[in-house]
Amino acid sequence: MVVAALVLAAGASRRFGSDKRLHPLDGQPMLARTLATYRQVLDDVGVVIRPGEPAIAALVRTAACRPIEAADAAAGLSRSLAAGVAALRHADGLLVGLGDMPFVAPATLRALVTAMTQNATRVVRPCYSGVNGNPVGFPPSSYDALTRLTGDTGARELLAKSAGVLAVDVDDAGVLRDMDREADPPPTTPA
Repeated sequence: MVVAALVLAAGASRRFGSDKRLHPLDGQPMLARTLATYRQVLDDVGVVIRPGEPAIAALVRTAACRPIEAADAAAGLSRSLAAGVAALRHADGLLVGLGDMPFVAPATLRALVTAMTQNATRVVRPCYSGVNGNPVGFPPSSYDALTRLTGDTGARELLAKSAGVLAVDVDDAGVLRDMDREADPPPTTPA
């Protein structure tokens, strides 16, 4: 089974105050740190970005990932998700994460990929201290529904309707932490 990662990074960073994808974190741009973690675990990593962003596209390529432009990214997270799914349909499973969640540990990604491989028809998501987090793994049977979502809530609606979502317990608070504002304090760096 080939699992690909789909990292959503086409947001406008309105609450952050600047382009958070480029915000320095541990000496590198936040998005670069996120992608480095995914590349430790997965060979095929697609990153959804807005059109006309040569610097971000170059950052994605430097991280050995594939930039995927979402022409209608301004219409909401669902459109970025649809563009990414369309580009990565070849995968036997998609682990969908967010570019502004740089604190997810590689061990968590490995656990999710293992769960996806062992449960190839189920949606898989991490759970830390009883709270569901990200990234979320989707089987191919979800791809069409993912491309039909609308608005800015991503796959939240689909997850609420999915029966039998498999929660994978992880010891990783990073699955709950995104960087929405520059003032958000980073947690301890995961091992």
